[in-house]
Amino acid sequence: MRLNRIELINHSRLKDLNIEVREHLVVIGANDVGKTSLFRCLNLILGATAQQLYQGITVDDLGQADEPFICRVSLIDFSDDERALFPDETTIQADGSEVLIVELSVERSPDDNEQVIIRRWFPEGTDRTPNRGQLDAFGWQYLPASRSSAIEFMQGRRSPLRSLLESTDLGADKQALVETLDAFNGKLESNTALEDLRNMIAEHLSRSMPKVIDKSELTIRTTADPNSDVLEDVTLFLKRDEGVRALADQSDGVRQLMTMTFFDLAKSGANMVAIDEPELHLHASSQRTVAELFASGKNQRLLVTHSPYIVQRFEPKHVLVVTADQEVRQIPSSSFSSVEKEMANWWSPRLLEALTSRRTLVVEGIADRVFIEACARKLGVPLDKLGITVLELDGADKFKHVYNLLGKNGFDLDIIGLVDHAERGSWMSALSIKPKNINKKVLFVANADLEDEYALGMGGPAAGQALIDEGVCREQGILQAAGVSAVADLTEAQVAEFARDRKVTSAVAVGKHVTVDQIARMPAVSGLFDYIKSLDV
Repeated sequence: MRLNRIELINHSRLKDLNIEVREHLVVIGANDVGKTSLFRCLNLILGATAQQLYQGITVDDLGQADEPFICRVSLIDFSDDERALFPDETTIQADGSEVLIVELSVERSPDDNEQVIIRRWFPEGTDRTPNRGQLDAFGWQYLPASRSSAIEFMQGRRSPLRSLLESTDLGADKQALVETLDAFNGKLESNTALEDLRNMIAEHLSRSMPKVIDKSELTIRTTADPNSDVLEDVTLFLKRDEGVRALADQSDGVRQLMTMTFFDLAKSGANMVAIDEPELHLHASSQRTVAELFASGKNQRLLVTHSPYIVQRFEPKHVLVVTADQEVRQIPSSSFSSVEKEMANWWSPRLLEALTSRRTLVVEGIADRVFIEACARKLGVPLDKLGITVLELDGADKFKHVYNLLGKNGFDLDIIGLVDHAERGSWMSALSIKPKNINKKVLFVANADLEDEYALGMGGPAAGQALIDEGVCREQGILQAAGVSAVADLTEAQVAEFARDRKVTSAVAVGKHVTVDQIARMPAVSGLFDYIKSLDV
């Protein structure tokens, strides 16, 4: 059994959504946009007991207080044993496939505005609430982000490690371990020093209790009962060069890796395994290792993550983007084939950063990004705070490939473009921009290229002097290349031509010296920042 579709209506943290779950689901987005809220809803409908539902849901979860909040999921691909548990609840679709619809509805109580009425049921089958066996059959397991400070997720009584130990068959050695434990307890009982300790404790207890306590009424032994669970008090330690250390004494990163390893092993029989922020406290290389572990699992994986290394291990069709406006985006099924062709070259950490931004400013290369970011600092425009990622392409011709992923046929994100004049055609077509709107919104076209832009805005002498001052070239070198005798004689065209052979270092140099007034004389750049300032961000 696995998730096939999720629908939310009237939730306080997310806009209404109706999404398809394709094998796996990887949810990404900026902080505080509702990613964890989505998983919380899934945990409530698929994993919570009735008591947990009323403990976990309040009127604050309702978007509109007078309307019900509804979470509805579709489950498909049943085994014979699972199908037998839902004889009257599954329905047959038009294509002949079976589906199980589960709905959670929450509404404010008519008798008390601070209380809610909760119903979890099968809307297309029976009116009954799922019983315990049916809840277990869903096979939902959830590891929340709050595990970061909770050692019980590793070795508590309900931890995955405890589940692994309890499911371990000791075989023929079990009786020998029981006898050894009994013998050990016997030694504790007969030890003279411990007998004296029991006698001392009994005397002190007798002074405060209604009746006299004899030492024979006290026993010192292990907490494990050899006759029920010989491994009850057993846990795991790490043996290192410095000695044996408990799990609680490990670093945060090691504890996280072990927690997820235990969880993954213990829940190998689950249908759906959901983990919120699997990258917590992990180095980039460990994030890649964890991503490989999850992506290769047999059960369905649902992840909330900020790690591009984890996202990269899954396919674009598995990714759900939650925007800053709390809307969701996923690639349409009709675009799978064209998007998959772009994965090898463009499904990278840099591109994935753009998926979580409010808007993506696409530029041709590194030099363009360096100069635009420098201008933003000079103008006091905080691109990061505004949620704008600057993505360089290593060539204008790459735009069509990236647009397949980010544009209307992909994740349908908001894109702004900065391009050289000669390359503007394909960008205009993709962004549906008319010539009259160039340098006013969405697409900004340099009057040749970026080198011409900043040489024009700064003037030949000022731009040339910036290159000299920052060590891009010697004064004599640029003068000789331009065929002039003094910096004051440098023209904009000469400086631009010189800078094109040193794109990145030139962009860094002029970015340090450019002024606000000079930026205002650059048509494409000034138009770009005027547009950014006008956005409702």
